[in-house]
Amino acid sequence: MSQTPSDKPEYRHTMQRLENVRKTASDGSEFWLARDIQHILGYSTWEGFEGVMRRASAAFANNGKVLSHHIRETSKMMPIGKGGKRRGTDFFLSRGACYLITLNGDPTKPEIAAAQEYFASQTRARELDSDLVEGEKRVQMRDKVSKSFKVVSGIAKDAGVANQRQALFHDARYQGLYGMSAREMKAAKGIGGKEVAFDRMGSLELSANDFQMNLAAETIRKDSICGEAAVIQKNKAIAVRVRHTMEKSGSRTPDQLPAEEPIKEVRKRIKNSRKVASFPK
Repeated sequence: MSQTPSDKPEYRHTMQRLENVRKTASDGSEFWLARDIQHILGYSTWEGFEGVMRRASAAFANNGKVLSHHIRETSKMMPIGKGGKRRGTDFFLSRGACYLITLNGDPTKPEIAAAQEYFASQTRARELDSDLVEGEKRVQMRDKVSKSFKVVSGIAKDAGVANQRQALFHDARYQGLYGMSAREMKAAKGIGGKEVAFDRMGSLELSANDFQMNLAAETIRKDSICGEAAVIQKNKAIAVRVRHTMEKSGSRTPDQLPAEEPIKEVRKRIKNSRKVASFPK
């Protein structure tokens, strides 16, 4: 079996050295010092490494990035031999800056190739972290909606809505929240006829439906509303109130929110993220 770059001992050594000099600021952000990674990347002279940093700085400028957010000058006391020290120039480098530096470095250096893989994987890992936070939030809300759906369905049944009439009861929620039926909403958003609408909703849309169902369950129970017609009418009225609340707050209403990727794909990505290759120990 062929080795991937990160399997090679020399690559692993470079990656470990980069990980060892990684620093964490008080706000949790990570950074590296240019003097720390200069020799790790195979540059024997500071002047040669400064040239690479200049090219990385130009790349940031060309892409409209605020340079000081990624490369910022500082200074440090450095040994000069015989126990002496002098103050010299150094730079704080963001993860993105380090990655750009490796892209602008000498591609023939094995250290550069290893560093490219290290910073690319770490950068992608942070992007995935952000995606996963939102994905996990959506999955949690989707699970919460399932429970709320069961609760309000049970209360509606106790109040006089037979099992075969539950679809009408829930369609009233869509009519109030979306201004259209469930079938019309799915068609408008391009959701397949056999797909469960909740599985294509984002966190905000799920939250609106969850809030409406919980409010409807509480109102029907507290006010002792009975009879199919009365229960369905109340369910729609509560949905209309929730929609109006969203409008007054300046939020997009549920019908204006786009369909998201199927929740099963989000669950799969979260599961697979536990297997994403992290820095080799």
